[in-house]
Amino acid sequence: MSWIDELQQASFRGVPFHVETTERKPGFHTVLRDYPFQDLPTVFRMGRAAEEIKFSAYVIGEDYTQWRDALEEALDAPGVGELVHPTSGTILVYVLGQYPIKEAPTTEGGVARFELTFVRADERRYPTTVGNSAVDAARAAWAGTQATADELAHAFDVANAPGWAADRLMARVRDSVAAVWGVMGAATAGMGDFTNTITRNYQVLRDGMNDLIRQPRLLADAVATLYELPRDLDAAKARDLRAAYQSLFDMGSRVAKTDFETSSMPAVGAGPVMFGQGVSTLASDTAARQQLAALSTASDQLFEGLATCSWAQASAASELSSYDEAMALRSAATDQITRLLQRASATAPMAMSAGTSMPAQSWHDAMLAVLTSTLADLQRRSSGLARMMSYTPQAWTPVWVVSYQLYGTTDWADEIMALNPHIEHPMLVPPGRALRVARHD
Repeated sequence: MSWIDELQQASFRGVPFHVETTERKPGFHTVLRDYPFQDLPTVFRMGRAAEEIKFSAYVIGEDYTQWRDALEEALDAPGVGELVHPTSGTILVYVLGQYPIKEAPTTEGGVARFELTFVRADERRYPTTVGNSAVDAARAAWAGTQATADELAHAFDVANAPGWAADRLMARVRDSVAAVWGVMGAATAGMGDFTNTITRNYQVLRDGMNDLIRQPRLLADAVATLYELPRDLDAAKARDLRAAYQSLFDMGSRVAKTDFETSSMPAVGAGPVMFGQGVSTLASDTAARQQLAALSTASDQLFEGLATCSWAQASAASELSSYDEAMALRSAATDQITRLLQRASATAPMAMSAGTSMPAQSWHDAMLAVLTSTLADLQRRSSGLARMMSYTPQAWTPVWVVSYQLYGTTDWADEIMALNPHIEHPMLVPPGRALRVARHD
């Protein structure tokens, strides 16, 4: 078949026209550099340029005005259009800029000529803005920290509690602070100025507890300083802090809720009755004890909520080593925040303390935002990670055999060696010890 037989009727968006000459302009963006004492220039190719297609089109005949108007309407329509090029076939294009329309009724009647320029609109890769999910998660966690402090400030009314209840609450808060410092003091050791800062924050909180307990906003802010993260946090330290915060998720179980002095009755003949030694769960059969129970729950919510928000910030700053690690973090975030929300929803609301206003934002909404943003960040960052599994050889085996048994190819032998440093020689993979291997299914 000759080229004449392959010519196609030119059209745009279904409107036909005639073409005399066409011009295509493909190619690449290039940058030319000339240097002194160098005979030949250096050419940098910067990527494919937009391909332009130019030609003179015309419509002709007694009804040319109808075809002229139809083609003009097709050219004015927005978006991508289908161009049938006489020699290149069907191409998706954009109309580039304005187009002259020439008519000469006295010398060339019945003809309208168009000077058209199109740009090829085939799928191309362009830079696009992508949201930073780690930053979004860190911001939501910081907002959750503020909401947790606000929640304690507006409902933590110790001034109207009985003296014995206030003493019990003071002891509980002190025990909680000590438990947090026992973890965070070790986790932040050796971090230079940040270690000195967080140590000073703990000493100020410990020494000023008697005054802070009756100023809930100041108390919440002071406790929050124990959970702060350093500004120059690297990924390795973020993992350590993440583990530390996660160990503080359930502070309520670390600090027992004890009633006031109870007696412990020994067996007959075993000795005198001992006072002050009994430990029992906090009862709530009186209004005062109900108030103490609500204050204790609010205290737990402060410590556990702050730990959760700081954990989310550390999680956003740490690197993920595998898909399974990401799934474990997703499960931890879901379980922890769901537990906090369920406990808060099952607790009777406390009366707002005097002189305080409603929180700037809902604590429930803020914690839900922490959960959703953390899950979204983990999902995005784990999308390209490999799933891990374990495999235990039953005899001394070369690593290439292990790779073939697992994947049907020896191509993954180097990866197995890298994931399992205990393999001292590629010919001798020890039996009876589980290997950490990636799934490539």
